[in-house]
Amino acid sequence: MHKHGTHVSARTQVTQMIDSLKPLVKAGVLRTGGPKESVGLIGAMGNWGMSLAALAEMGATSFPKRTALIDDRGAMSFTQLRDDARALARTLRSYTTDDGQDVSSISVIARNSRGLVLPLIAAAYLGAEAKILNPGSSLSQLQDIAREYPSDVTFIDAEFGEVLAELNADNKIAVAEWSGSIQDTETLESLIGAGRGEYRHVALPQRPTQASTVIMSSGTRGVPKAVMLPVPRTPKVLGSILERIPFRSGDVIQLSVGMFHAWGWLNLHISMATGSTLLTRRWFDVDTEVADITTHKVTGIVSAAVYLRQVLAGVNDGNVDVTGVRYIVSAGNAIAPELVVELNERFGDRTGVVHNFYGSTEHGQITLATAADMVTDPTTAGRPGPGVRLEILGDDLTPLPDGQTGVIYSSNSMTSLGFLSDKDSGDVVDGMLSTGDKGYIDADGKLYVCGRADDMVIRGGENIHPRVIEEFLLTLPQIDDAFVIGHQDDVVATLNAFIVLSAESAEVTDDELNAAVLAGVNQFCSLDNIVRLDDLPRNDSGKVVPRLLPQVADKADNAS
Repeated sequence: MHKHGTHVSARTQVTQMIDSLKPLVKAGVLRTGGPKESVGLIGAMGNWGMSLAALAEMGATSFPKRTALIDDRGAMSFTQLRDDARALARTLRSYTTDDGQDVSSISVIARNSRGLVLPLIAAAYLGAEAKILNPGSSLSQLQDIAREYPSDVTFIDAEFGEVLAELNADNKIAVAEWSGSIQDTETLESLIGAGRGEYRHVALPQRPTQASTVIMSSGTRGVPKAVMLPVPRTPKVLGSILERIPFRSGDVIQLSVGMFHAWGWLNLHISMATGSTLLTRRWFDVDTEVADITTHKVTGIVSAAVYLRQVLAGVNDGNVDVTGVRYIVSAGNAIAPELVVELNERFGDRTGVVHNFYGSTEHGQITLATAADMVTDPTTAGRPGPGVRLEILGDDLTPLPDGQTGVIYSSNSMTSLGFLSDKDSGDVVDGMLSTGDKGYIDADGKLYVCGRADDMVIRGGENIHPRVIEEFLLTLPQIDDAFVIGHQDDVVATLNAFIVLSAESAEVTDDELNAAVLAGVNQFCSLDNIVRLDDLPRNDSGKVVPRLLPQVADKADNAS
């Protein structure tokens, strides 16, 4: 294991706890019912800390009949979610490894569903480490991860059956899935049934020490890293988010990004902590998403820009009533300013509903832009919340003044502990971890993200950030989607654009697009290659995966 060594001061954490109390109460996380409810809530936190097991117990105590989860298999109440997770944990508790030890780790390779949620809650009941693998990874990546980071139990969707051959037989106790059949394996239902039947008298551990959760980074630019996330001791980390985004108890939250990413995983915690209904599907389908908004009376949408653009089009085409949506939270990839404006004009009370979350698997939350921030300036990533350290560092690793662009460094109490493998490492300065992004902070303390530091190129003495060009291209009516990437080879800088043309638009030439870019951005931003695609290869969090883009000849090749 490689530890980052990030830190925030005790004073900062105390201040964060104090500042979080009001939003936690307002959102319904800290609640006071009758004596029975209060005893149940205190007992849950005493036994399981702020883990998913505690949140399941607290939800069942306060809202036993309220719907906790809606997935492709239907709805589950908080009581059913808790009881099924307990039963699953009892079955896992009955297992022993080859050396006679209790189950201490699980892996999950599953898309958004109870097939992902229940194993995570069961692991918390046992105090077992949970590794969440990204099902969007390639088969070879999944096989490599399974070999390098073995677990006692693996829960896997049937579509990933080929990975099983690469699992270490000495560590693999059982495989559970729900989306299909894998020969000679248990199903999630059978394990839950066993926990209700033959293992119903198995005692779960009292006050288990909670282990870290391991999430694989998205791996858009290489092999995913196994990121170890700390166990929160108090709900203060949620308070810094609830201060900016109006999550409320009883909400119906539509989640269209993967829970196997840190942002989706965090929203699972938020929905359970607030006693809200989490509505999620295994696959994003715009017609289903739009229908769900009205059928289930969605009050909040947590998504990524690429999905929000499609939902907006579907809502407009169907003239759907979306006045009940109080907030939309975008994260994972940059959201174009004009999309923010269009969403604000269409959803909720039309005074502003879009929030912008900036963070990462390694960092958790860094900044949040409120709806008011986005109405004023839809290009901002917002301000850091209580308990978050944020600095812009220059090439000499010293802090830069307001307005100057450098590399973004940050830390908070939920910054990852480190990486499971010693071969992976992070860039840490003064207790803060680099995001790998470039940006600047304005005089009002708001962060602006310019893009990946390794994407920036230099032309004519000017720093060119591909993200700026990308955002401009998305304002053109001829373009539905765009991704721009830069390459710097000594003094030669190359800019390649991958675009998806609008179905309604007439063909546009490379010269016409470049003329627009030169006029709309600046004279140094001419695109060297423009590649037209039917779709951009995006992962479940909406980020483009560069390694899946078609290869293009570099500038030197074109010149020859």
